[in-house]
Amino acid sequence: MGYWPPTNEMLRPWSTNPEQNPDGWIGRDWGGYGYDVYAFFPEFPPDGDPTDDAIGDPGAVGSPEFPLRVDYQATSADFWQLVSTYQPVIMVTTSRGGAIGWEVEALEGGHGVGNPGPPHLDWSSDQHGADLLPTEATVDAASWDAISTYRQGQTLPSQLPIDAIVTATDALGLTNVQIDRTGTSGNFLSGFLGLHGVYYNAIAEHNVAAGHIHVGFGLPVADASVLIDTTLHAVLQAFPASGVPCSPPPRAKPKPR
Repeated sequence: MGYWPPTNEMLRPWSTNPEQNPDGWIGRDWGGYGYDVYAFFPEFPPDGDPTDDAIGDPGAVGSPEFPLRVDYQATSADFWQLVSTYQPVIMVTTSRGGAIGWEVEALEGGHGVGNPGPPHLDWSSDQHGADLLPTEATVDAASWDAISTYRQGQTLPSQLPIDAIVTATDALGLTNVQIDRTGTSGNFLSGFLGLHGVYYNAIAEHNVAAGHIHVGFGLPVADASVLIDTTLHAVLQAFPASGVPCSPPPRAKPKPR
C-alpha cells in the first residue's frame, strides 16, 4: 500500500486495476516465491502531483475513485475492506517522508504521550472534509481499537525482516538507507497507515509479517521502483511460502508492549 508519490508510482506494476496499471499486473507468483503480490494506492488528478496543492485540498487528498486517499476516514474504510477481501499474509505499507531516502520503521503507534485527552487528539488534522481527525464515530471499530490501544508509549514492532531489507537496499547505492529503531512513522497519515499494518499482523493469525517504509520526498520514481523491488525480494525470501499458513479467523487483540 502507498500514498503520495513516489510511493504510488513505484507500486503501479503490482496493481490489477487497468486504469492505474495499463501495462498489466506482474504480481502472479511474483519472483517465483509462491506469492501473488497486489498493490493499492491513490491517484492525484489533475496533474498527478500533490505537492502543488495544500494538504487537505482535493489534489493532495486524492481521487475518491481510487483507494487510500490521504484522509483518516477514507484510509480506515479502504484498509479494512482491502484486507477483508485479500486476506494478506504479508503486508508492506509505504508513505512519503521528508529529507530521507529509504527509511524502514521498526515501531508504530505510541503517539499522544502527555495527552490527557481521547485518542483522536494524538493525531494531526488531515485538513480534509468535515471530520479532520480519526474519531470513534468516523473510523472503523478496528481502527479505533488500534489507535486507542497503541498510544502514549505503547507500540507495536514491525515484523518485516528489517535488517535484511536494509542490507539489500543499501547495497544498491541509490540513496540513504536506514532503520528508525526509536521513532515511528509519525502522527499523520503515514503513522496511521503504518499502525494499521502492524495491528493487522497482531490480530490476524495468518499474517506472518507487516511493517512500514518511509520513502524520501525527493527520491526519483525510477530509484524508488528498484528499491521496492529489492525490498520485496528480501521480504519474500525471509518467509518461504511453504511455511506460511492459510487464512484462519483473526485472533484475540494482543497486549500492549
